[in-house]
Amino acid sequence: MKNLGKVVLHIPAREGSKRVPRKNIRLMAGSPMISYVIKAALMSGVTDNIYVNTDSEEIIDYVNREYSQLNIYKRNFFLASDTASSDQFNMDIINTLNPDTLIMINPVCPLIESTDIANAVLEYQNSDCDTLITCNETQMQTFCDGLPVNIRVNEQLCPSQDNKKVKILNWAITIWDARKFKKRFDELGYSVMGDVRLLHPINHLRSFKVSEEMDFQACQALIISNKR
Repeated sequence: MKNLGKVVLHIPAREGSKRVPRKNIRLMAGSPMISYVIKAALMSGVTDNIYVNTDSEEIIDYVNREYSQLNIYKRNFFLASDTASSDQFNMDIINTLNPDTLIMINPVCPLIESTDIANAVLEYQNSDCDTLITCNETQMQTFCDGLPVNIRVNEQLCPSQDNKKVKILNWAITIWDARKFKKRFDELGYSVMGDVRLLHPINHLRSFKVSEEMDFQACQALIISNKR
């Protein structure tokens, strides 16, 4: 089991969003969407160094008002643009806060639970990887650019449970060895995929990602249904 050293967990929540305007702070089943992952992060118990990484004054005001135990990391405006990459804003927080282990929780996956975070950290700690990325798995027949990925099209169709598993990254939870992230970034200019990666499957439903308005409405309906 590796030593995680100084662990920093951050929730990146920029103000701009074209497809679902203000989605991070928009009310979802009566609470701002970002509140769900904040509560999961706090309940996970993996670290006390939890930051909301944002350029939004509205989000900053909300976090300061409702979650005094959290820290604010004020993101520079150029790292909150549509063109800023995950490599760049994660490298920025590594340079400033100097963690040994960096955890990123994606606020657009509001159904994630504290146990998902704790289990991912334990899996990372017990592995030899420098990067853990959560994913979904499927054994359904999969194609990419018209080519089969996990089936042979010139044979009789097999039951789906006989197909190889395809892993689809959802980025709900990502964990990096911050020192190795920085070294790779300095050498290559990118780093989020890591060198030795572990793709960690989590529940399909809890990793539901809000990208479009339809996703927002569906996720909200699931939360309301669960409350009932």
